[in-house]
Amino acid sequence: MVRIFFPFPEEDIRYKQIHCLQNLVEIRLCRDVRESFTRTDGNVWDIQTNSYGERITSSQKQKSNPAKVWLIGDSMSMGYGLPTNETIAFVLETKYQIETRVLAVDAIGTNGILSLYLDALRLTSKENLPTHIYWIWNPSDFIDDEREKKGFRKLIYPIHFYLSRNSLFYHHLIRSPKTNVYENVEPFLYPRTHITYSNLKTFMEKTKENKEQWRILFSWGMALSGVPDTKDPNYESAKDFFEREGRKTIDLRNITEIQFAQNKKIYIPKDGHPDRDLAAIFADAIASDYRK
Repeated sequence: MVRIFFPFPEEDIRYKQIHCLQNLVEIRLCRDVRESFTRTDGNVWDIQTNSYGERITSSQKQKSNPAKVWLIGDSMSMGYGLPTNETIAFVLETKYQIETRVLAVDAIGTNGILSLYLDALRLTSKENLPTHIYWIWNPSDFIDDEREKKGFRKLIYPIHFYLSRNSLFYHHLIRSPKTNVYENVEPFLYPRTHITYSNLKTFMEKTKENKEQWRILFSWGMALSGVPDTKDPNYESAKDFFEREGRKTIDLRNITEIQFAQNKKIYIPKDGHPDRDLAAIFADAIASDYRK
């Protein structure tokens, strides 16, 4: 599992300010963002978005061809904590010359990812649609889905959203819960009755017409001790679910363990998001699959 943590509250608020609210409830990256932030290990990372609020690899680059690869998901697909030149999309475009469109926002859960994808699908002309769609899945969706706003909380959420991004006092008064992290407990198997599996069923139904284009990627998240979280049973359970739904899976857990043992930069220290070398593992696997 991975989490988002900032050493300074002001930086936390600054990061929240690059997120915008769509239709009063859906979180998106804001348009035309050009910002830099400091990671927990002191390294600086930058993020740029285009006029659609999608993370891009260069504000200057003119794409000659439409992206036939779409990378969707949450913070892992988005490249949270990675400078632009270490992201999955950057590696795909520079090392493999594979144009990639990133449709990913941190901590939006299964329904948020589906909404983001369907919006892009609706606004993209037929000739520019992807031939391959890659989703880096991880168990943080179980937590994010439980936090989805409903009822009265959904009605007042825009007020909370505004105050949490503009008031340091409010930020201290009502701290946002840590995202994408087990709360000091050992991983446990979420049952198939969990809301995430219900949401995934809806996801599969609404994307069934082009299910042959989908690839679901798996790697180990980081345990609280800083090592690959090989005790988490939810990866295998989710992989089985996707395969039963007819979706192709790409399992990178073994190579993740091997490269971690070789002291490669797999996880951002004290954070858990993919670091440079794990992003490269994802990019290499996507390129290999795409070129088949």
